[in-house]
Amino acid sequence: MRNVTKFLAVTGLLAMSIALAGCQDVGAPAAPKKAPEAVLQEGLIKLSALTSYTYNVNLTGDLKGPVNEPPEKVTFDVKATGGIDTKDSLDPKLNLTLKGSMMADQDGADASLAFRMNKEALFLNLDNVTGKGAIAIPEEMKAQFVGKWWTLPIPPEALTEMSKSMPQGDAATMTEDQKKMKSLIEETKFFKNVAFVDNQSVSGETAYHYTGALDKDAFATFIVKASELQGQTISEEEKTSMKASLEGFDFTGDFYVGQTSGTLIKVKGQLTIKENAEKSSPSGTVTLEGSVADLNKPVTVEVPADAQPFPTEALGALPL
Repeated sequence: MRNVTKFLAVTGLLAMSIALAGCQDVGAPAAPKKAPEAVLQEGLIKLSALTSYTYNVNLTGDLKGPVNEPPEKVTFDVKATGGIDTKDSLDPKLNLTLKGSMMADQDGADASLAFRMNKEALFLNLDNVTGKGAIAIPEEMKAQFVGKWWTLPIPPEALTEMSKSMPQGDAATMTEDQKKMKSLIEETKFFKNVAFVDNQSVSGETAYHYTGALDKDAFATFIVKASELQGQTISEEEKTSMKASLEGFDFTGDFYVGQTSGTLIKVKGQLTIKENAEKSSPSGTVTLEGSVADLNKPVTVEVPADAQPFPTEALGALPL
């Protein structure tokens, strides 16, 4: 009897402890007090306002072509890493390394390249390119272009024109059009059905983890207004066609907003492309995973010492 009593007492204490733990929510992920939609929106706004960062993006696709139209299947896997700095729009800096492969049925290619830019020039290095199946890369092309750094100067007027489209940085230095574009981004609620999941470590920062889906109506409205800000007019017929096209895909994903930075620092999502009723459109999935780090830290561009002027006259001979 004594053992039974002791067992019941221990069991009772255990049950009480579990109940109290449940009431106190011990060990449960701490969600922010703000609504999920508000946290994600603010994270997106802060992301768009960054003037410099490093990035890591992976894009994979598994697509099926229209019925009875080649190719039957297209797959690709592309990785992009690097950094960007637009704090001074007239002295932008960009580092980009691209590695990827693509297959269309049995034919395809693997390639890797490095791309750099400063206010003076563009620098390009096609590190490797290999054909597969019926895709053959001419050896003379490889000998001329692969494994070498090439440079193209940037005309000052082109840099000035490009800087006008950058809605980043201090509002005091923005043009009126840039300010309007910035406001449009801030006002657009791109995602719906946003829900808190848990807390995770991303790029060395603890982040709020959410799930959500692209709001296609909001996205369509954004495209129209953004086009109008750039001086383009979209007709009602074009608007109807665009909305119909948007119905052909869905985007859902996981979003990570840094608790310290308040910035959207990672996105992992899937774009689902639907086959139309006539089976005359591509279908399949495209998966995106991207993250940013080193927020607002300077980016430097190392100028290749052996870069040669790009032989533009040779472009016409490339097998494009």
